[in-house]
Parts: sequence; C-alpha cells; structure tokens
Amino acid sequence: MRKLLLLLLFLGCDDRIKEPDEASVIVTMLRVERIEIQDNLWVTPSPMWGHLESMDASVDRLVVHWWSNMYWDEDDSSGHYKLLPNRRNKAIWYDNFGNRDTMDVNVDTLRWTTDEYSVVDSLGYFYNTLTPVKVMQDKGSGSWMKLYWSIENTLIDSQTIFLMD
Repeated sequence: MRKLLLLLLFLGCDDRIKEPDEASVIVTMLRVERIEIQDNLWVTPSPMWGHLESMDASVDRLVVHWWSNMYWDEDDSSGHYKLLPNRRNKAIWYDNFGNRDTMDVNVDTLRWTTDEYSVVDSLGYFYNTLTPVKVMQDKGSGSWMKLYWSIENTLIDSQTIFLMD
C-alpha cells in the first residue's frame, strides 16, 4: 500500500504551470487624417478598414473594440461632448454658439462617433464606419477627434482625425 501511495504521489502530481501560447499578430490600419463634414448631412459617414495577419494563430473572428473621445446626444442637436483625457465619465460640452461646460456624462447613453466593435473576417479584414456629426466641426480643439482600438483587451493604437468644414 505504501508503494502504491508513493507511486501515485510521483505520477499523480504535476505542479508545472503551462504558459499561455503567445502569438504575434501584424496589424495594418487605414490612417484617416481628416474627415470633411458635409453641410447638407447631419452625420458624415466615413468608412475605414484594417487587416490582421499571423503565422502563429488564426485571426478569423477576433473582435476589434473601438471608441473615441467624441459623442453626441440624439435628443440634443445643439452640440457634442468631448471626453477629457483618461476620463470615461467627464467631458466638455461644446454647443453651436461657442460655449463650453465641463460635466459628468454616461457615454453608454450617448451616440458614439464610431462602431463599438467589428469582427475580423476569414481573410483578416475588419471594417468600421466613423460617424461624426455636423456640430463637431469648427469648434477649436473640438475639431480633433481621437480614435482608439483594442484587440483582446490590449490597446493596439490610436489616431487623431481632423474634422474639417
């Protein structure tokens, strides 16, 4: 009995920790330097795309999460919100008359200027549509939108986009 317990002890215990597999992924993203806001449209859609490739792992159906620092309220067309840096719940309100006010916001109740996520297709491509609105143009520092994206909870990159007349 003692030999059996000793044998089980040596064969039954494996305290090694398996390291998670790491994969190298190459990300190619369309750079959007500016979006010309259309005067005759409330929303100016601007498509963009990216591409993922990896020799180590499949990128098919990976989810790309998007967010920006600019939002608007569907019930108030007189302005828009621009989040303060590194703050998800504090923003500057810019109205059509040049007024500004810092306030608490809940971005989940506002309209985003980007899709919230996109899924990578079987060829490695993913797509997004940026949707800035008319009131976001010509607001001094409010005319610059910051776009961020992440994959698997890892911030990949960001870009600053000029919203022009």
